[in-house]
Amino acid sequence: MAQDRATLAAAVGAAMADLQAAYDDRDRALAEALGVNRTDLRCLDLIVRGGPQSATELGARLHLTRGSMTTLIDRLEHGGYVRRHDDPDHGRRKLVTPTPKLVEAITPLLKPAIVNGQARLAKYTDPELRLILGFLQSTLSGQGVVVEAIRERGRLGTPGVSA
Repeated sequence: MAQDRATLAAAVGAAMADLQAAYDDRDRALAEALGVNRTDLRCLDLIVRGGPQSATELGARLHLTRGSMTTLIDRLEHGGYVRRHDDPDHGRRKLVTPTPKLVEAITPLLKPAIVNGQARLAKYTDPELRLILGFLQSTLSGQGVVVEAIRERGRLGTPGVSA
């Protein structure tokens, strides 16, 4: 019985790794289709799903310096994908928002994924969906610890895998 559980747990881990690789492939294709790099795509994702945000907020999420963030936003603004506008709640702050051009560009690209995902989710009961959601949320919350451990290990100069 323990072997079956270990085998099942390993299969779940392998499936998650395969899913992550598939998402990586999808993101690479999406970035290429939009003519942006992967960090730009991540920034676009943050403002499309998270709403208008300041460059400081985005930079913190992307772990970029102020100068790098300015260059990134300039690039996306030049491409017509975002715009800066005044924050109505803060006189000196600007918010970065997606443009209609971005929405028009990504909607047909992501529609197959959305339709496919909705069809797959329709096969599950509400209790099963709650279980899946709980697993995904728990897995996501654990990633912060993993990321920090990796960063700390890197700061200590611990030998790792070279690229």
